Amino acid sequence: MKNKSLMFKIFINTFLVGTLIYFICAFLFISNMYGYFENQIFSELQTESSFLEPAVLEGNINQISTLQTENRITLIHSDGTVYFDNTVDAASLENHGIRAEFLGAKKHGSVKISRFSSTMTEKTLYFARLLSNGDVLRISCNQHSVWVLILGMSQILLIMFVIAIIISAFSASWISKKVVEPFNKIDLEAPETSDVYEELKPFTKRIAEENFEKSQREELRQQFTANVSHELKTPLTSISGFAEILKNGGTDETTTKDFACSIYDESQRMITLVNDIIKLSKLDEKSISLEKEAISLRDMCRDIMSSLHASAFSKNITINLNGDSGLINGVQPVIYEMVYNLVDNAIKYNNTNGTVEISIKNLLDTNRVILTVKDSGIGIPDNEKDRIFERFYRIDKSRSKQNGGTGLGLSIVKHAAKYHNASILLSSEVGKGSTFTVIFPV
Repeated sequence: MKNKSLMFKIFINTFLVGTLIYFICAFLFISNMYGYFENQIFSELQTESSFLEPAVLEGNINQISTLQTENRITLIHSDGTVYFDNTVDAASLENHGIRAEFLGAKKHGSVKISRFSSTMTEKTLYFARLLSNGDVLRISCNQHSVWVLILGMSQILLIMFVIAIIISAFSASWISKKVVEPFNKIDLEAPETSDVYEELKPFTKRIAEENFEKSQREELRQQFTANVSHELKTPLTSISGFAEILKNGGTDETTTKDFACSIYDESQRMITLVNDIIKLSKLDEKSISLEKEAISLRDMCRDIMSSLHASAFSKNITINLNGDSGLINGVQPVIYEMVYNLVDNAIKYNNTNGTVEISIKNLLDTNRVILTVKDSGIGIPDNEKDRIFERFYRIDKSRSKQNGGTGLGLSIVKHAAKYHNASILLSSEVGKGSTFTVIFPV
């Protein structure tokens, strides 16, 4: 179902409110007017009873019977017997001793009562007064019900309804345009400069933040593209140069073998780079299809130490593992890649005869697992610490390329940690080594 526009919703709601207000006002007006007329009639009945009381007390019944009035006059003895009625034969009337108006007058001195007819189109208003001789004087008249009044006023009410509809429609249209106008004036490029409602400022602030993040992402994308182009261009140029020399011929067997080795090394470097880029892409887009599972960091570190044994042995580096089992919940290949890069870097950027200390702690009281990888290598200068997780950033470019690094290892570590809601801490001093601490939530 298609969503209605904001302007339409404001219009229809304002229009309906205006129409509802008309009906409420019409109802209150008719109710109050009807009540006013009823009070006026009761007042007239009371005045008439005051006028008739002296004649009744003096026994001038004939004078009352000749009185020209549209109201019904009834005289009732204290025992409820009707002894006079100006509209019907009093003898034919039943005893009124249980009538509400008779009982009310006997108890309170006077009373006002109204009763609807069986058709509900008319009601009778009664005013009864207790006379000094104990008799009750009752005067009544008929009044049309409020529905008859509404029917009688239907023409004027209909005209007022049409006028109210027209006014509501114009008002709703004007209000909806005025309310929506600031929305249309928001400058999406610089929303914080737009003059908007106070309630919309968090919205424009969020747009500004999104724009800033978008520009940052675009800048990073451009930098990434430039870095990838540069990183690929170097090995491709080397491969192309070696291939061209081999194509022209004239090289001896030793040179040909050296060139082939160089081509192989450069192609392997490209494959590693492409693989790292793919890993980063998947982490960025969170498009990893594998499910999370229970992982023992201790067992994983043992496997990684075995894989990197040759690399560590070539530099006579000792790797020590100690601590707890480090049970976490994560995507096995992603966690493996993260830990592998940390240990691999600890070896690559270490000194000959150095050490790598891997420590795992289970903090049961805070439901965390802490992995620490500490090396005795070259260390990281303070002004470089904030940048080492950037893509393609290298502290020692010559050593990095010598070791076959792509400059993406720590970036993969950062994104893998973020993917698992883990945090990374770095402590390092130039010439004394670095310590990377990864804190996993359990």
